[in-house]
Amino acid sequence: MKGYRRYIAVVVLLFTALVLLDYFRPKPVDWSKSFSNRDKIPYGTFALYELLPGIFEEQPVTMVRQPIFNYLQDSTRSGNYLFIHQSFQADSLDTDLLLDFVKRGNQVFIAAEWFAGPLADTLHFETAMLSSSKPDSTALVFENPAWPKAYTYPANNSSRFLIPGKETRFVPLGHNKAGKLNFMQVPFGKGSFYISTVPLAFSNYALITLNQSEYAAMALSHLPVVPVFWDEYQKQGAPGEQSVFRVLLSHEALTWAYYLALFTVVLFLLFQSKRTQRTIPVLEPPRNTTLDFVKVIASLYYNDGNHKNIAEKKIAFFLEHLRTHFYLPAGEWNEELQELVVAKSGADKELVTSIFQLIDSIRQSRSIGEQTLLKLSNLLEKFYKQTTKRHLA
Repeated sequence: MKGYRRYIAVVVLLFTALVLLDYFRPKPVDWSKSFSNRDKIPYGTFALYELLPGIFEEQPVTMVRQPIFNYLQDSTRSGNYLFIHQSFQADSLDTDLLLDFVKRGNQVFIAAEWFAGPLADTLHFETAMLSSSKPDSTALVFENPAWPKAYTYPANNSSRFLIPGKETRFVPLGHNKAGKLNFMQVPFGKGSFYISTVPLAFSNYALITLNQSEYAAMALSHLPVVPVFWDEYQKQGAPGEQSVFRVLLSHEALTWAYYLALFTVVLFLLFQSKRTQRTIPVLEPPRNTTLDFVKVIASLYYNDGNHKNIAEKKIAFFLEHLRTHFYLPAGEWNEELQELVVAKSGADKELVTSIFQLIDSIRQSRSIGEQTLLKLSNLLEKFYKQTTKRHLA
């Protein structure tokens, strides 16, 4: 355990240093276009959402965290449905219910830089972006002559504009510095769609930093003072989708803490596994004990003093060797066999002659001495070495 204390102390110190560094360092500005009512970053809509009760006096403001299709299943809902997004996406089912919602006398306000889905096809309009050769859209102006003021924004922050189709019945409500339409009303049934291509004008940056809250208020003042439904589903998803990991990864400090915790666990497992892993025993291959057995048997004969018996076994082994290696008949013991051994084995003739003479002498004797047995062993060993080398060559 003492060995681990050092690693634990190092990890704790590193973690503490990382937390303090992250806490005291200047926080970079998050310029992501979330348009979420919970975000206080420049392009969030926290400020506008807080101002809605003042714009629509005494009317409830409901945050919607459901798909359009689910929320508008209740045909008794009525009011203003607001969408502030970077892009507006609605499939055919969502679009049908939105159209039915407006047809009954309600209003849908959509501020988005571009539109995906069948809504734009149904209302017959499309969006485009100003080319670099045309003046940028640093100012937004309402078509109403009673509101002649131009609302100034950073260059190219609102460069997208609307292109209504020839069959579109619309009311122009605003344009940019280049004279391009960027805000219009499209009547549909008893209600209307309000389409804007400048969602950044409704962001925290526009309302607070640029002090242009008047533009957002004037744009929304085209809507009647009725209950408001504020869409957050396309930005935050359904309430159940806020999993623990999604929360962790949505905040930089928590994300770093999560990754550091994972790294610490992996580091601990690596060191722990090396210290506690059981030693794997080394398994030696099985030994060939045949030679040991032969040595034991030979030692028994040798200690018993029966040298003739040992010699006879060596002779028998020699004859078997001639039969299996050189295909010589071991039963016939004569000069012809001796000549065949010299011819087929390639051994020296003098060595073969000495072996045959010694074997004849041993066979005719009733017993032999230790020196005779040793001489036989030496001669046979020379024979095996000579024949083996020549056979390999």
